[in-house]
Amino acid sequence: MTESATRVSGRRRVLRWAVALIVAAALLWVLRGIPLAEVATTLRRLTPVEIAVLLLVNLGVVLMFSLRWWVILRLLGQRVPFLRLSTYRLAGFAVSYLTPGTQFGGEPLQVAFTHRRHAVPAAAATAAVVIDRAVELLGNFTFLAFGLVLSLRLRLIPGDRGGVLAVLAVALLALPLGFLGAALSGRKPLTWLLQRLPVSHNRQAKRWTRVVEWAGATEDQIVAFCRERPAGLAVAMGLSLVSWTAIIFEYALTLSFLSLRLGLLEVVGVITASRLAFLVPVPGGLGALEASQVLALAALGYSRAEGLGLGLLIRARDLLLALAGLALVGWYTRQHSPVSPVQPHAPNTDRPFTS
Repeated sequence: MTESATRVSGRRRVLRWAVALIVAAALLWVLRGIPLAEVATTLRRLTPVEIAVLLLVNLGVVLMFSLRWWVILRLLGQRVPFLRLSTYRLAGFAVSYLTPGTQFGGEPLQVAFTHRRHAVPAAAATAAVVIDRAVELLGNFTFLAFGLVLSLRLRLIPGDRGGVLAVLAVALLALPLGFLGAALSGRKPLTWLLQRLPVSHNRQAKRWTRVVEWAGATEDQIVAFCRERPAGLAVAMGLSLVSWTAIIFEYALTLSFLSLRLGLLEVVGVITASRLAFLVPVPGGLGALEASQVLALAALGYSRAEGLGLGLLIRARDLLLALAGLALVGWYTRQHSPVSPVQPHAPNTDRPFTS
């Protein structure tokens, strides 16, 4: 590692620690004086049957997340069993959730599993994950932009901070929207950018050429999908809407089981607070999530103990999913790929498909 790279790595480490300390301090400030007995009372409102119902509903939500990816792969001409793909998605979630960042990091694992275990060409595997993630982010940031406006109206967010958050949401929304817009117009922004980055050494130049070629093949798949399968893109976006409907239903059901009676718009506002917490660059929004639920429910007239109980319940659910995904990562990485990564008699799907 060069000296400059070492300095950059050191700065990132310092920044992460600084963010973690700020979040920890904010959490301690928010949680000060909350009686743990009241938190336990809130959580004891759940019966064993209700816990089982929530687990089943959450399993359905997890499967719904995988459905869009499965449909995109099918439209790219790749057939991967749906339930197996769902386990890959859960494994990717575990990596994203448990590593520093903002819910990213598991995508390369998803690509690797579909490529190595099911002979999906690398370009097609990458394109499917990128399209799925872009559509997901478009749905997430659209919800977030709407939720921020609603949160301001419900006074869940102070007015002087709402403007900054609204601008941030619109800026984030522009990223996936711009990417999909570029693909629909036939442009390949990633390839264009990579081709213009300077490379100093011949050895690096050879490696970089392979990276640029891989990026170009991947974006060929993405452009072809968006331009030649607009109905498929519309289906993927529709599945995002269905996923968000399922998320809202699950959240409303959880609140109902905790005897927290909120209207639909208030539920959306509380979910928005949790989504903002996950933008904090710490693993799983640790601390930020709990604080967001305390503040949101307190603003709606509920006790801070009830808010913390809700936050801890969400944390327990996410950790359960992450641990299951982590177990899958260990299981799959210990196994040998059951499918050869090369199928000589398979059609060449690295090239864009045609109608």
